[in-house]
Amino acid sequence: MNFLTKKSAFAYSALAISFMAIEAHALAIQGLSANQISADTTQIKVAFDGQPVTPVAYQQAGGKQLTLDFNQVSSGGLPRSMPINRGVVNEVTALNNGSMTRLMIDLKEQASYTSTIEGNNLLVNVKQGNQVVVNPSVAPASNQPMTVRVNPLLAPTSSSLATNYEGISAFNYTGNAQGGDVVVSLTNESIPVDVQRQGNKLVIRTTGTTIPRHLLRRIAGNGLVADVNATNQGQNGVITINMTGDFEYQAYQSGSTLNVSVLPPKMLREPTLEEKVYTGEPLSMEFQDVSVRTVLDVLAKFVNDNASGNQGYLNIVANDNVQGNITLRLMNVPWDQALDIILKSKGLGQRKNGNVILVAPANEIAAAEIKELEDARKVDELEPIRQEHIRLNYAKAEDIHGLLDRVGSASGSGNNRNSLLSPRGNATFDGRTNTIIINDTARSIANVRQLIETIDIPVKQVMIEARIVNASDSFSKQLGVRWGFNRTGSEFDIRGMNGLSSSNTESRFGNFAVDLGVTAATSGISLGLLNIDNYALGLELSAMQADNKGEIISSPKVLTADKQLARISSGVEIPYQEGSASGATTVSFKEAALVLSATPNITPEGKIGLDLEITNSADSGSRVLGVPILNTDEIKTNVILEDGQTVVLGGVFKNTIGNNQNKVPFLGDLPGVGRLFRNDVRLNNKEELLIFVTPRIVNDGVSRY
Repeated sequence: MNFLTKKSAFAYSALAISFMAIEAHALAIQGLSANQISADTTQIKVAFDGQPVTPVAYQQAGGKQLTLDFNQVSSGGLPRSMPINRGVVNEVTALNNGSMTRLMIDLKEQASYTSTIEGNNLLVNVKQGNQVVVNPSVAPASNQPMTVRVNPLLAPTSSSLATNYEGISAFNYTGNAQGGDVVVSLTNESIPVDVQRQGNKLVIRTTGTTIPRHLLRRIAGNGLVADVNATNQGQNGVITINMTGDFEYQAYQSGSTLNVSVLPPKMLREPTLEEKVYTGEPLSMEFQDVSVRTVLDVLAKFVNDNASGNQGYLNIVANDNVQGNITLRLMNVPWDQALDIILKSKGLGQRKNGNVILVAPANEIAAAEIKELEDARKVDELEPIRQEHIRLNYAKAEDIHGLLDRVGSASGSGNNRNSLLSPRGNATFDGRTNTIIINDTARSIANVRQLIETIDIPVKQVMIEARIVNASDSFSKQLGVRWGFNRTGSEFDIRGMNGLSSSNTESRFGNFAVDLGVTAATSGISLGLLNIDNYALGLELSAMQADNKGEIISSPKVLTADKQLARISSGVEIPYQEGSASGATTVSFKEAALVLSATPNITPEGKIGLDLEITNSADSGSRVLGVPILNTDEIKTNVILEDGQTVVLGGVFKNTIGNNQNKVPFLGDLPGVGRLFRNDVRLNNKEELLIFVTPRIVNDGVSRY
């Protein structure tokens, strides 16, 4: 199979004039041929009109594409696309930008290659396998563009080197913290562009062309993209996207516009209704003025080559009106996104039926869909009405009926085109048997059944366990005195008012003259002083100090359904009387209790949202017009917890400090001895309410979110 160029006499004359102008001989490719030299080796012969130069050789697309770049070599009249279909080689595509020729050898699978130069021919042997063996006469295979080694006799002159070819007319960057897009406008759609990832940066290189001076700049980024820097490196233009972390990228070229997108790896985000999620195997492909039908065939072959077993095979059927050529470059793009890009760029649409995709002009597909909908509507108008009774298991018939009213027109008006029921259909319900009664066509009834199967399920239940702790720390200290005086055998004594007695007793201490002792003494000292001549002075000192620390704990539990209110209450109801408008008196109640209200909400990822309200009310002992006044502490909050996680609610804190003194007027204020005539009480009580709430999802194996 040979691909030869044809040159006219005029072309040779023009070429001779060009040679004189640059004082050198420009090398050109005269033809390309392919032969199967063995069962596993295909030889591609590239014929030159002089001594061949050493190309830059590298592999792309996972080893399924071999690219050869020839600097300062023209492609002559070589066709752009040359089908080979020999051995492991599919086809060869030739591109030229005026200063360099690129040959892209499309392979059926990963292969190794060697190359040799024989006279004016470059021989490339492609062998099945995945180990690349580089001949010493060819530059080593690399993903990095390399300087081409040119025959010294054919080296460009200083005047030719001074001429720069600008390959970019504009470029722009837009982005945010989650990534960005770089759009590059090329001066020609055939300009070779290479996009490579190098560590934490992405490099866009236009081989053999430079960036205009006014576009050489640095654009600051934010978030994932640190900056975008445009520079020239020799005869190549380079746009470097510097990243701040790990990233993924997609690049595709449509016409003369190159689009490069960078984003965090495997961004987990729920798509909106307007967005489409692409899940196809990533691919890289490059076409220059190739038939759209050929591109679709290559795309289908890629999908089928990567399909596993009998799953994932793709068949594309192209309408007769699918015509024209396309130029594009895609790098690391999901195949289904690549298909959308190809179709949209040519004004085409698609319809998928199983593993078959019909491709046709978008307006034809839209017209066909409209016709199908119109035909279906006519069928519905002629289809007989039937009655169906659907008995519900978990949902209420009234709720489902109301849902049908909201989703569609349950009354039969049919004005809502989103209705589950047809314009002739209607629905009602029987609350006693929990049954929905539908009168409609078979297809509409099937739609309602599908909806009911989705929502008539047991909801998840949540066990809410609360531990209510009333932590107290109280301190009190009391110091008092009681004393009296009497004479044994005498009717004269000094006692308390309750102790006046004319009886002659032997008791030394009965009622006291000063009784300011502790009400509940924990220790006491009784002394007999000045016990002379049957006179006695009774003195009792007492003291009490108490430290109290206590916890009152209750652990109520309640089981409730998802999004249903659960309420726990512990306390009393205080009765009171109030008058009515008729003058009668009624008894009402006020609740003085600790109340915990919680509404759980199970999220799709298995977490539990709790809408909590805690109220602690106690009787203050006061009344206003007979109505009891309550001391109330309240907490309202909304939290999100893991299943089985505990949230602690506190902050209802009370601290009571008191200093009380009871004394005998005047005598209690005397220095020193005043201690005998008074009683001191000091209080320091601390109290805090703590509530621990732990929700747990009850897995019954039936319910769903």
